[in-house]
Amino acid sequence: MDPQSPAPGPLISIRLLSFAFGAGSRYIFRKFSLELGDESPVAILGASGCGKTTLLRLIAGLLKPLEGELEILRGSPDRSLVPSRDRSPVSFVFQEPRLLPWMNVLENTALPIQGLLGRREGEDRARHFLELVGLADKAGSRPAELSGGQRQRAGLARAFAYPSPALLLDEPFQSLDIPLRIQLMDLTLRLLEESPRLTVLVTHDPREAVYVGRRILALGRKPGGDPCGILFDETLNLSREDRAYGSAAQGAMEKRLLAALAEGAVPG
Repeated sequence: MDPQSPAPGPLISIRLLSFAFGAGSRYIFRKFSLELGDESPVAILGASGCGKTTLLRLIAGLLKPLEGELEILRGSPDRSLVPSRDRSPVSFVFQEPRLLPWMNVLENTALPIQGLLGRREGEDRARHFLELVGLADKAGSRPAELSGGQRQRAGLARAFAYPSPALLLDEPFQSLDIPLRIQLMDLTLRLLEESPRLTVLVTHDPREAVYVGRRILALGRKPGGDPCGILFDETLNLSREDRAYGSAAQGAMEKRLLAALAEGAVPG
């Protein structure tokens, strides 16, 4: 069950980007270049400190590069809903759902799009995505009334309801048990069939990366403490059967990923 691919060509273009946390700090990235968009979802793998979450935050505009260029092709898979120049071109799903506790599930889901569509149309779109994630009956509930899995589904509904050309996921499944994790990964892929867009997933887990990703990137530092770079970059072409969680084909890719990561001296 593969999501549709975005339009051909890069949707995110990173050229000669350099970044460090403050003057005198070690560079996380230096003269780093990457194009994303031809294959989606993209899974970015790496140990803590390798720069993967920093890269997501740079793409989202939450951090600013010291030099270089980072461009997101603006537009939307839904051509009737194109965010304007003053609106973010990305949706972001964090490790925690980050739902506002004083709002119900429908209000949380509609919040990012009401300024774009108006209240009624925004709520209609929010209800549509809540139905897709199986939370239509929880629209009036507060976040405290939901289970952890339900809160994460509400976070996914909110992210997909916003008509961005790019969706960024920062380890949204890490705190869940394996059966629930698989359910939410499958749900994410189904949502991408409904609302295709360039999707970038950050994870520590090789199996999760191979299960969700169509293009797999591994980041790490080379020996000697050089800035973070790409250790592994491949596109998967697996049959439907080979996409089963934990399949032999995925296991072979996991081993190769781990071998690539072992070549990089990644700080903890």
